[in-house]
Order: sequence, then C-alpha cells, then structure tokens
Amino acid sequence: MGGFDRFGRNTLIGGALLLLSLGVAAAGVIASIKTGNTNYFLGCSIPAAALIVAGGTMVRRDLLPGADRLLLSGGEQTITAEVLGVTRNLRTAGEKTTYYIVCRYKDPLTGRMETYTSRALESYPGKEVIGRKVTVRIDPGEKGKYTVDIDALFEEIEKEKRENEQTDGMH
Repeated sequence: MGGFDRFGRNTLIGGALLLLSLGVAAAGVIASIKTGNTNYFLGCSIPAAALIVAGGTMVRRDLLPGADRLLLSGGEQTITAEVLGVTRNLRTAGEKTTYYIVCRYKDPLTGRMETYTSRALESYPGKEVIGRKVTVRIDPGEKGKYTVDIDALFEEIEKEKRENEQTDGMH
C-alpha cells in the first residue's frame, strides 16, 4: 500500500467530506459577497453542515477507539488485547508453580502500549493461546485495576478442539 497505510478507508473518505464541506461553505460566502444576497450563504451552509457531520463521523470510526474500546454502564471500560505469551512465577520451596497469560493492547489514540496479566492459573494453558484476542475489563476510576477475561479464550479453544476432533473422526 501507499503512504496511507495508517489511515483507514473511513478516515480518508471522512477527510474528503470535510474538505468538500469547506469548499461548499466557501462557495456560499463568495457568492453572497459578489451578489450581496445572503441567500447563497444560507443555501450552502446547510449542506456544508451535513458534510461536516458525515465526515466527522467517518473519521471518528478509524481514529477513535471503536469496537475494541467500550465504556460500560458503571464506568467499566473494555478493550480487546492480544495474548503475547505465558509466564510463570518464580516459586520458592514448597510453592506450586502458577502461570499467567500476558497480553498487550495498543491504544489507537495515544499509540501507547499497555500490558495486562491474567489471574494465576494452576496449569500451563498451552501455546495455542498466543496470538489470540482477550477482553480486558478496566476500572477507569482506579488506576491499575483490571481483569483479563480468559474464560472466553479457553471456551473458544475447547470448541475448536472438539470441532477438529469431529472433523478428524470423519476422515
């Protein structure tokens, strides 16, 4: 792709609509000044406003967090993060080994990377979790308070395993 890789289609179309709105508004102003009739300005301002709203809405779809960032009632925020890997604790004598799923989220607004860790697991979850998506629930009122929803991840993996076993059994 060209130099527009970081911009989505909605951003480009939205930007074009915003530029078009400037052209329509400018045409109305110029026609009103040349003729002395303000009806040209009024006639162009409504379509210009509609283009601004449409363009802004399209740009927002790409530049602001959408499906991967949702503010829930009660102030809880959810994001979709990618699983980077599995880590384990450094245990001392007599302790059980525990594992943690580590995931990362890149904020589309700031570009900042955030890393989140799941609750402790008693057994190794397997390498098939790597690269998968998980939901992270964040409490915006208390910095650092979050929950990584790994139950849905395990359900998805189990479902795929059952489907693969059924497919393998048919051959």
